[in-house]
Amino acid sequence: MAVVPATRRSVAAPQPRRTPAQLPKATRERRPQLRVVDEPARRLSFGTITALVVGAVFAVLFGLVVFHTVLLQNQQKLDHLNSEVNETQARYQALRLQVAQLEAPQRIIDVATNKLGMVPSDGTTYLTPAADTGASSGAGAGQDDAANDAAAPSNDEAAAWPTVKPYLGAGP
Repeated sequence: MAVVPATRRSVAAPQPRRTPAQLPKATRERRPQLRVVDEPARRLSFGTITALVVGAVFAVLFGLVVFHTVLLQNQQKLDHLNSEVNETQARYQALRLQVAQLEAPQRIIDVATNKLGMVPSDGTTYLTPAADTGASSGAGAGQDDAANDAAAPSNDEAAAWPTVKPYLGAGP
């Protein structure tokens, strides 16, 4: 095969387009007239519709299963909390009973006498001061005497102090 240089190659000139009127008569009759047609609307096939319906039913059933699972878990939590509340209430009632038993007066008396060594009293004794130990002021005392008496105790009052002191307790 002979190699022809690029400069000597012959290039075919493009031919002008022919209109249908310029075509030979035999060609014109064989070719139908062409026209632009819009795309036809696509319809879903029966298999596609069936697959979509089955998928939707599956999604709804799966959602129901998830919902019931969450519902069951929350019900178990509520049951557990109810049992804890019942146990706590029972413990509270037992502690209230124990407090009532510990506060019983007979139990306090038993603990005081047996464990602490206290002795029950024979009775209540009330102390009353004698009439002669009280401070008496004269009927004829004037205001000046009363002021002096308040400022400085008399001999009678000073002598009565050791007798009255035990009855006063911590007060003067």
